[in-house]
Amino acid sequence: HDSFAYFAKHYGMKVIGAIQPSDFAEPSAQEVAALEKQIKDEHVPAIFGSEVFPSTVLAQIGRDTGAKYEATLRDDDLPGNVGGPDHSYVGLMVYDVRTMVNDLGGNPSALDGIPTHSAYD
Repeated sequence: HDSFAYFAKHYGMKVIGAIQPSDFAEPSAQEVAALEKQIKDEHVPAIFGSEVFPSTVLAQIGRDTGAKYEATLRDDDLPGNVGGPDHSYVGLMVYDVRTMVNDLGGNPSALDGIPTHSAYD
């Protein structure tokens, strides 16, 4: 799913492929094989999905390539419970960035201390 392309471009990340095109069709065996080759060739440590669009194909690609498949990124579902401290747009962004940085081998501690509560609290 290509919902994070804007994010990747803005922050200098490289997207090498997306499994779910705009027509929601499953990828062909050739497309999966080509993506698996890219993942292996570029030593990609993690591939990302979304809670909204779970993918058995991405899970299999992760198993086939050794890349961690992370299926919990959020693109429109706020984390936590309504009224909770993380149930906000900032909470969503902190959750996603923390998850991506951690899964790509980085240190997400720079996100510690960012207030994620709603501005209306």
